[in-house]
Amino acid sequence: MLENTATQDFSIEHAICFEKQLQATQNDLYGGSANNWPGAGDKMQVKANVEVQTGREYFTDVSANGTQFTGAKRITAEMPSAASITTDGWVQGLERLLLAAMGYASVAGPVSIPSSPSFYRHFFVIPPQGRNQRKYTDDESILAGDSYEDDDDIKDTINTYLCISQKLGPYAQHVRNVVIKEAEISCSAKDSLQLTMSGPAERIDREDTKESTKNWSISDGAFKDWFQLSDFQCFLGPAGTNAAACSITEFSAKISHGLSDDNTPTGTSNNGLSRAEPLPSGKSSVTLDLTVYLHDKTIYEDWAKNETILTCKLEATRGQYKFAILFPRLAITQVTPNFDGAGSIQFSLEASWPNSEAELEAIRNSFATERGNVDWPLTSLMGVLVTSKENRNPMRGMEVTETTNEEE
Repeated sequence: MLENTATQDFSIEHAICFEKQLQATQNDLYGGSANNWPGAGDKMQVKANVEVQTGREYFTDVSANGTQFTGAKRITAEMPSAASITTDGWVQGLERLLLAAMGYASVAGPVSIPSSPSFYRHFFVIPPQGRNQRKYTDDESILAGDSYEDDDDIKDTINTYLCISQKLGPYAQHVRNVVIKEAEISCSAKDSLQLTMSGPAERIDREDTKESTKNWSISDGAFKDWFQLSDFQCFLGPAGTNAAACSITEFSAKISHGLSDDNTPTGTSNNGLSRAEPLPSGKSSVTLDLTVYLHDKTIYEDWAKNETILTCKLEATRGQYKFAILFPRLAITQVTPNFDGAGSIQFSLEASWPNSEAELEAIRNSFATERGNVDWPLTSLMGVLVTSKENRNPMRGMEVTETTNEEE
């Protein structure tokens, strides 16, 4: 008699961790065969079941065989992906997912806040040179410091790829080397903050015994409260000025990493079926959609007409927990006024890279108060600041770090 083979949506459990980040060998990276699966502190509170798609491709023998039918099929490539990775905007517990969505954070780790004991500030940005598995530079090695294990290789690999695991009825499956390609941070009236992501994966490991799932647990302090729209304030205005507060009823920040749509299997490694690593090859994009309520529509229409460069800050506060999305350089690309009733205006903004060193310097110095004098890890067009009690460094394999006190 078969036992525990049924699978119901409400009984599927999820766990998410980064692929190995410290002392990683070639076997731990893309194309390797190591089993880097989740464990303690990696269980996730997701809003819906992650959609795992196999994406198999086949060779079909279409030679003449004396019948109206084609010949046999053989699998030529396994190209899985993970979609609808969706979770509420928890005040603590999103740090790893945000790093996976954005792609980079300070190698030095989060910064402690003297005025708020036991709270730490994380700053996640989109790497302007694209994302892939690479070694730390000399400057990054200095930031990483030497406060880790004696045998820690400081020049280790920047690995922000995910292992996404599901505990199903008959087995556990581990979707390996998921590279987040599309991400969205959104919120609307009467709803919680949402983080949604998707991206291609290298392969799927199946674990029939489900033995590793016994070690899954939720990290201390995670998934206990969430941000909602009423916690947010929005500030929007021309760059170089004091941005004015505006009342919004919804927002959606979308990130698209310029990764290659690569169908090429990895040759003879992994039986020649796994997908090759999708390296940066296209253009990354950052867009922001806002619905502003009860505001002077002509201001936004003039900004769009004049191609005014804007800055925007969306900042949520719940107690001492904070979540801020920073856009140092945006321009309005579309405006849709609604003249019925009290009225509102919907508009879309897009980030673009400046052509002058002066503007780049302005980006590096932007939002100094919000950052608490923490440098942009890389000069970028979007950053996410999280203030929580999470003191672990997601760039360094979730090891506990000695953070540096900042001046306030």
